[in-house]
Amino acid sequence: KNNLLFTYSTMDEQPPILPYFGGAPGESCRVAVVTAWKEKNTTIQAALDAVMSTDLFKTAQSHCQAEIEMYNRASGVVCLLDKESGYDYEFTYNSFWGSDDGYYFDGDYDLATMFPQTANFTKIGDFAPCLADCYTGLGNGCDLYKSQGWMTNYGKVPTSEYCDMHWAAIDNGYNAIKLCAAQAVANPSIDNTQEEGKIKEDIVSAFQIVQATEGECAYKYCNKPVADAIESTICPNASPTSGSSSNNVRLFYSGVSPMGLGVVMTWLLAARNIFYF
Repeated sequence: KNNLLFTYSTMDEQPPILPYFGGAPGESCRVAVVTAWKEKNTTIQAALDAVMSTDLFKTAQSHCQAEIEMYNRASGVVCLLDKESGYDYEFTYNSFWGSDDGYYFDGDYDLATMFPQTANFTKIGDFAPCLADCYTGLGNGCDLYKSQGWMTNYGKVPTSEYCDMHWAAIDNGYNAIKLCAAQAVANPSIDNTQEEGKIKEDIVSAFQIVQATEGECAYKYCNKPVADAIESTICPNASPTSGSSSNNVRLFYSGVSPMGLGVVMTWLLAARNIFYF
């Protein structure tokens, strides 16, 4: 897998093939956004820079280069779609999440955001089993974030915008980085073992499930044939569903065996390589 991703780096000078590959223009687009944000010298940047100076962050960063590269490539595509492809929508990816801060287009900085969220990967932290529902508001897979009150743009994005702009590619990259980082540095502490589980594998498994549920839910919105193929592989007796149903997603994965989870992860990884990168 890592070797396959690494070979893509030789394609950086090729022209973009939207909406799947940004090439050098996509990289330039996202870097410009990140650079403009860094020039503001915000308190958020200072906090993230402090995280990035730690040995724990550097260990995760070194271990997860392929996933960070994948995230950045997805960000380059979304950046081009936001700015250059003629789509006329209310939100960009960054503005949906509350600002135009450039760290959403940088895998290293978004990795840094995961450390305070997970208490340096000693616990799972909050998550949404379907980020697509955060954008569209059509399912309940984002109810936790909604209840916390900080997501001011919850449910304001039409499904067509969410799919056309390929926001799921960045979210998928985010989950890939988070899972990789957990595999590298997760270390449950004595203080949180009752809440989060007693071993590192509990955190890793939780992020595997989040990656699977969010990916499958995104396909339900934007590529139903893939979602149906995934569901029929795991639950061959289940009828394919239409539209978004985050309850079904959670129930579906709550009964998946370790072998079944491995199958769905294989499907998601394969589909990611075909449709996103």
